[in-house]
Order: sequence, then C-alpha cells, then structure tokens
Amino acid sequence: MAVFQTNFSDDIAVPYAGSPGNGELSNDISLHLEGSTACAFGRPVYRGTADKGATLTVSANLRGFALRQQGLVETSDRPADSYAPGDTMAVRERGTIYVTTAVTVTDGQQVYVTDAGAVTNVSTDNTAATGWFFDQTITAAGRVMIARR
Repeated sequence: MAVFQTNFSDDIAVPYAGSPGNGELSNDISLHLEGSTACAFGRPVYRGTADKGATLTVSANLRGFALRQQGLVETSDRPADSYAPGDTMAVRERGTIYVTTAVTVTDGQQVYVTDAGAVTNVSTDNTAATGWFFDQTITAAGRVMIARR
C-alpha cells in the first residue's frame, strides 16, 4: 500500500477569522445580509429590518459574529473571506469564534465593537458585545478567540 504522507508539522495551523474556536456548546443561526456592504468572516452583525435580516450597523442589537463559510466564490460583490450583500450567512450567537483585533487583549476582558465594526477591548466610545469575552491573551494585533457561554 502506498504511503501518502510521512511528515507532519508540530504546529497547529493558525485559525482564520470566523473559524469556530473549539467544539464546546454553541448556537449558530442563518441570517440574510442586508445593505450594500460585504461582511468579513468574524465580523459582528446586528439585527436588521427584515425578518431574519442582519446589518453591519453597530447597535445594541448584536446577533453574533459571522462564521467562516468555505466554498463561497469570490466575485466583485464578495471579496475573499466574506459574505456578499443578499447572502444567507451563518452567525454564531453563542460559543467560541476567532476574530481579528488590532489591539493587545487579555483573557477575560469584555469584547467591544467600534463604530467601524472592529473588535477591541476598549470601552471608550465603543459598544459592548454583551456576553462576549476574550478567551485568550495576545500581545499584538491578530486573531484571538472570543467566547459567550
């Protein structure tokens, strides 16, 4: 019998934004992306105007974070690693998910969202992602797991 692979990396691949953090209890829902802006994987999404609608406009009505979807074709409306306007997208309401942050964060800190939709630990002039906390510590900008349990 042929041997297909004999060497394996000692390191686990770095997860992509929007990847599930682990296998612990979670809840994922499907929402329809409203508006004219693509939604990057791992970005927070909020209650839209239609039934099962979602918008990127930051408000107190957080629905969750956009889960990564493999197999979406890149188009002029859909940049790589994102949902296009009108797509039905998977949204993680509860559980763990990887997001991108531009700041240093510490395990246990509250997650906040800037008006531009960026994830941060800074409360000043930002909106709390109620119930979501950083589940890892990172010392520079990058991907980090957040959790809502």
